[in-house]
Amino acid sequence: MGEPKPLKQYIKVFAGSFLKSRMLFCRIMLKRQRIAPGLALLCTSMSLLVVMLAQPAYAQSITQIDLTDSERRYLEAKGQINVCVDPDRMPFDGVNDQGEHDGLSGDYFKVVARMLDMEMVVHPAKNWDDLMNAARNRDCDVVSQINESEERKTFLDFSVPYFNLPLAVVTRYDRIFVEDSLEGAGNSFAVIAGDIAIEKLLALYPDIDLVEVENNVEGLLKVIEGKVFGYIGAQGAVVFSLQTNKLDELAVTGSLPLTYDLGVATRSDEPLLGTVFGKALQAIDPKVSQSIRDKWIAITIKQVTDYTLLWQAIFLATLLLSLSLYWNRRLARANQKISSTLSELNLAQTKLEEQNQILKKISTTDPLTNVFNRLKLDEALENEIQRAARNGSEFGVILLDIDHFKKVNDTYGHQVGDHSLVIFARLLETAIRSVDIVGRWGGEEFLILCPGTDENGCKLLAENLRALIEEKDFPKTGQQTASFGVTSHKLGEKVEVLIERADRALYRAKESGRNRVEVG
Repeated sequence: MGEPKPLKQYIKVFAGSFLKSRMLFCRIMLKRQRIAPGLALLCTSMSLLVVMLAQPAYAQSITQIDLTDSERRYLEAKGQINVCVDPDRMPFDGVNDQGEHDGLSGDYFKVVARMLDMEMVVHPAKNWDDLMNAARNRDCDVVSQINESEERKTFLDFSVPYFNLPLAVVTRYDRIFVEDSLEGAGNSFAVIAGDIAIEKLLALYPDIDLVEVENNVEGLLKVIEGKVFGYIGAQGAVVFSLQTNKLDELAVTGSLPLTYDLGVATRSDEPLLGTVFGKALQAIDPKVSQSIRDKWIAITIKQVTDYTLLWQAIFLATLLLSLSLYWNRRLARANQKISSTLSELNLAQTKLEEQNQILKKISTTDPLTNVFNRLKLDEALENEIQRAARNGSEFGVILLDIDHFKKVNDTYGHQVGDHSLVIFARLLETAIRSVDIVGRWGGEEFLILCPGTDENGCKLLAENLRALIEEKDFPKTGQQTASFGVTSHKLGEKVEVLIERADRALYRAKESGRNRVEVG
């Protein structure tokens, strides 16, 4: 038998049933015109209450999270949870005029509050620095949206990131942004002071010139005034600021290969709070998460064309044509030949680029499963090794093998086996993060590279994948399982050593009965 439902639920169910029965009475009386105006107003009020009871924000109901006895006692003694919210990070985080938690993280926290049956109270903060001081002084229990860093680990515990967001670049329409602009002569970029993105930008672009500002709006205004080349910030946040402040002369003109890995941080002196929040976030229905993201995020990257060269060519052509009619005719014929030649060259260049893209995809993609092949995985692993050597970043790998796959081929034929491999690849692609890399390591083996993830994070991902595969009903073959070997990179070691350790862990998983995860 399950645990008894909280008293609040019984009250809510009873109230809803009672009000619905009264509503039926009101409809009958209204239809027969036997109801006084005052009673009609009462009926209208009850209908609103029925709607409020029947339609909670996001349809996920109270979830029976697998909390330990000590975690439940902790929540009962806690009473309420004080939340630190960044007041200037909409649409991802913010506080509305009533002092309530708003934005994407606000909707996540409403779901968590219902799951835990706990009251979430927003601790007022003027800005990010004020918020961090409150977290250090234990004035709040939870920081709703934050990047992990070594300094912050001294007073906060971090959850697994529940949201990843790329860094975007905003410029004026009359300026062209390419990645080379980040370290171009005379170019500077605004970024919010104290932002974790500063550390990531300096690691990837050592010569970048950064100007620190207090918030999104100040940075965007500096771009308009020409004081900086562009502004770098979270994609959704900068688009929200552009639309809210009607800064039509600016546009998001590019994105960077860097992300905010946003998670929840809890006070480190109460470790039970961190485990409770971690379990709650993991228990949120993926459909609920997707509906929250769809509500708050809509990004459009503008492609800006530079017409400077075209106007210079027109001016020069006009000047030359004014010299004489004779030269005008000769230049017209010459221009016609040049245009024809350029068109042919452009057409040839386009075809060459298309062929290069096709060849590149063929050289890096497994033709059966359409995920990366062994060659691309080797290249990606080596890149992560070099990045770790430069800035000490961590990463992990997951090596998995389909259990009893030879039996599938022998029983159903290689065509069915190949179809199973394709389904496995699609399952893996849909379940990993956008920054993770999945590829076919060989035969029925797949490898997943997880940048910026420690051993525990890789193990959690592997367990989720194992359960997802086990629950899948494969055509013809029915249920299939996979075994997983997980390990993380140790600074200074080579790729061969890393893979060998993951392979040994995979071997232990298969020797221990298969359909399990082992850490090496």
